[in-house]
Amino acid sequence: MPDYELARGLLDPGLFSDNADAMTAFYASEAGLPFLERLQHSDTYAELFFTLPPGKLKIQASTEPMDPASSGYRELLLARSGIDDVRRLTDPDGLAVTLVPVGHRGVAHAGYVVRVPHVDAQRRFYVDGMGAVDVDGGLRVGDTMLFVEEADRAEAPTPAWRRGFTYITLIPHDCEAALDALLAAGAEPSMRVLRLADRCLFAWVRDPNGNWVEIVQYAELSGPLPDVARLDQHWDEVTKWREEGVPF
Repeated sequence: MPDYELARGLLDPGLFSDNADAMTAFYASEAGLPFLERLQHSDTYAELFFTLPPGKLKIQASTEPMDPASSGYRELLLARSGIDDVRRLTDPDGLAVTLVPVGHRGVAHAGYVVRVPHVDAQRRFYVDGMGAVDVDGGLRVGDTMLFVEEADRAEAPTPAWRRGFTYITLIPHDCEAALDALLAAGAEPSMRVLRLADRCLFAWVRDPNGNWVEIVQYAELSGPLPDVARLDQHWDEVTKWREEGVPF
């Protein structure tokens, strides 16, 4: 088991979009996720949060056009009480979103289909880096089900700043410890630990198949944050990372 504890059980799904109004309407109405908050970071960029107990779904929204993403994250499964059958939807950006009865395929809250060329390496990463266990034909990490499938063809994931489901977020009590554990499990370093005001610490890695994983330590869950480098001190590097995938 990795040497850190989760502060929240859900691996939050992270989407990027240049179609914020339509995406907001879809996730709030058709997918049934209550809108939580909007964080406006610039005139063209905002983070939109939706309640997905016990975590959140986040859309990083831009008014500037985005190219489509290539990613191993191919389908979002959302458990819904009160439904008896599987309901297959597609969000405005083309992502498969499937509403399922609670417990379907072991999904109590959310599940993700991850298609990758190297299945064994992906599974080992989730087990060694996130403490995943085999359940109902998938892997459970906290409150999240991960279904790892072999991709039809190898396709390198694009930088995170692309339209689509491009990353998942791990929420530990200790960002540094979780980063170390993911790197030891085969992740590739991508973004160093940074601090966003008094809200959180965050870092990014790529899993063994190149897919993005964000690590976030929230002050509201884990207490006062250590004094590390601030986001606003490294905005140029972050911009180059998100748009070109250049690590720092």
